[in-house]
Amino acid sequence: MSARLKVAVVGAGISNSPDGRERWAVRAHLPALKALPDLYETIAVCTTRMETAAAAARRFQVPHAFDNVERMLDELPEIDVVCVSVRPAVHHQVVMAALDARKHVYCEHPLGITTSQAQDMHDRAQRNGVRTIVGHEYHYEPAALQMAEMVRQGYLGKPLAFNITYFVSNYIAPRPSHRMWLFQSDMGGHPGYRSGHSLERVTGILGQDITAICADMAVQVPERASLDGGAPIVSDQVDNMNYLLRAGDRVMGTLQVSFTAWFGTGSRFEVYGTEGMLMLDTGNLSDWNKQSGEGDPPRGELKLYGAHADVQQMIKDPIAPERLERRFAEIPLSDRHCYVAGIERGRATFLVAQTWHAFAAAIRAGRDGAPSFRDELKIHCVWDAAEKSVRDKRWASVDYSRVAAAR
Repeated sequence: MSARLKVAVVGAGISNSPDGRERWAVRAHLPALKALPDLYETIAVCTTRMETAAAAARRFQVPHAFDNVERMLDELPEIDVVCVSVRPAVHHQVVMAALDARKHVYCEHPLGITTSQAQDMHDRAQRNGVRTIVGHEYHYEPAALQMAEMVRQGYLGKPLAFNITYFVSNYIAPRPSHRMWLFQSDMGGHPGYRSGHSLERVTGILGQDITAICADMAVQVPERASLDGGAPIVSDQVDNMNYLLRAGDRVMGTLQVSFTAWFGTGSRFEVYGTEGMLMLDTGNLSDWNKQSGEGDPPRGELKLYGAHADVQQMIKDPIAPERLERRFAEIPLSDRHCYVAGIERGRATFLVAQTWHAFAAAIRAGRDGAPSFRDELKIHCVWDAAEKSVRDKRWASVDYSRVAAAR
């Protein structure tokens, strides 16, 4: 392995949207890799058409362009890592080709469109001894990393309850036609796959698995206007998810994800324990001009808030419980949780660069990144339980036997 890890990015087609955004690999992965020149060298891009691959290669000064993954892997054996940033329905095909070539893999979320596909990919990675990471870039928000650290250090005492919400406009605002696949249920697989980032945040920060779920899911907005004109974009993909959750043996929580929230508040996660509380909340968005914003709109930087209870002081000087509400304050973030410099925080590029930085460290250490294919397989198991809960209209236990068998 060379000093720098050689990367091939699959799914790097350039397609600017009328709303000013670009496709994920172009607006996040390629700029993030370019921002980490000491760790990575991007040597190839691959799309389904040579003209789009060549255009991306020219734009980002990448030496090789391909329209076939297998040919790319055959002609460039020096590749160390394959980035899979294609539609979920194609993840299994591309990931398996990379794993069979014994390449490390950074795969976008979800891992597959079925739990069987996810297990297949996890098992192959384990057998071939390669390292994996899944694109839950929110995991590497500096505030989220610090919150997880404080939970592990006992700031909360024993976690008791949590609430996580994610309100955004993605499935109600007018969209371009090339995003049509987002609204097709067969392209995403699990009905609730859009809850994956929130589920990973819960398990990643609490350090506990989801053990039971009571779920409700629905398509609330079946169509939205097309930015390209013509007929509206029709959807059969779930856009609202409500879960009652149990984490570990005793932690109770709620999760609500809505992709139909005009001017939504973004992400919020609050956890309460026997000795205090911690909360992540989205800060104000920075200005962005879609003509000059490089296709990567700001999503808001998460802030960390918290308060630690001093029970002995409250015994000495009692305070009515009602007066304790909202007595928390912003917690300054440690610089050690910010791995990369030179990229504006609050943009997708920053978080993806954080994830790539962590993956390089994991590969060098001979371990999987976080979250790994195994972690994502667990999330697939939660989705299976959610679907069972909706069918049976009752609580469902999460069956992790697939994960145990895959060790």
